[in-house]
Amino acid sequence: MIKDVEVVPYSDAGAFAYGTASPTTSHTPAATLRPGTAIAPALVANNGIKVFGERHLVPVRQRVRHGATPGLVTALQAESTHEGRTVVMQSAIRAIGFDWLGYGTAANVGGQIQPRTFFETYSAPGWRERYFRERYYEIDPRNPQPGTYGLPTVWDADDLAQMPAGNVPPLRRRRFFDDLRDAGIRSGIFLNLPMPGSSDFVLISFMSGIESRRWIGDSVVGQALATGLALHEFLTCHVEIPAFAGRHREGLSDVQRHILACLAQGLSDKEIARRMDMSIFNVDYHMRRLRSHFGVRNRVQLASAATLLRPVGAPLSVDRHPPGETAPGVIAA
Repeated sequence: MIKDVEVVPYSDAGAFAYGTASPTTSHTPAATLRPGTAIAPALVANNGIKVFGERHLVPVRQRVRHGATPGLVTALQAESTHEGRTVVMQSAIRAIGFDWLGYGTAANVGGQIQPRTFFETYSAPGWRERYFRERYYEIDPRNPQPGTYGLPTVWDADDLAQMPAGNVPPLRRRRFFDDLRDAGIRSGIFLNLPMPGSSDFVLISFMSGIESRRWIGDSVVGQALATGLALHEFLTCHVEIPAFAGRHREGLSDVQRHILACLAQGLSDKEIARRMDMSIFNVDYHMRRLRSHFGVRNRVQLASAATLLRPVGAPLSVDRHPPGETAPGVIAA
């Protein structure tokens, strides 16, 4: 079931890796809304994945950058409504030959991919809900191994079905391909981008109903890469998401924030106990309190919530500090 939640806003740190913003530029203050402006509620999909769309975006003042601004970014900035931006982006996607585009962020949690956010406006109808409900990201052969990056992957459904299954149960694998085809998705381009200074990364997927990947040549790949990077810059540098407030940061003690920092680094309960100089029972107590605070059911979802407490790329420190002081890199409540 989808329900309203509040989460923290995007950071622009990921854009710096691609020369899309100046690292010496100070962070732009949060967008100021006109009186009476309605904010669309943020959404949460199954398994704690935060979902948002064009209707949640509020443009901010243009940030200083080195070099020319890509034309698609300029066109998106020129539109004052989410309907206008949707028309611009859909035209760009279809001009390349694709039908849909998916954009999301994920984290490397204990060597496994854990989706964090998903931008749903341009995705295939119904596919996002099915993909996250069935946790297909755990078996999707297009997903990279955590920590690996490379050239965009050109694929079609028949090629994917021929890839080694590994330890994936045959029935679950067959269901994934059946659902992919039922959504009308037959071919596409898949790429992932690292977020500097963290285990987070961006996933961008262009999708088409055309059966074979033979139509996706070098020119199409180049246009898709330029379009995906332009969308990435727009989302990370030129908009804020006021519906994604940081309410979950409130009410946490210094000890709980330090435990979350350890968890985000992949430490076990025993390792956290040693690092924090406390008993394993005390760690377990705080873990239960933290799961209740974030409304999650397990350790993986809590680790994902921990990464949402800091700007992308900010270091997580778990050094011990005197009472009353906050460890560097840990956001105070």
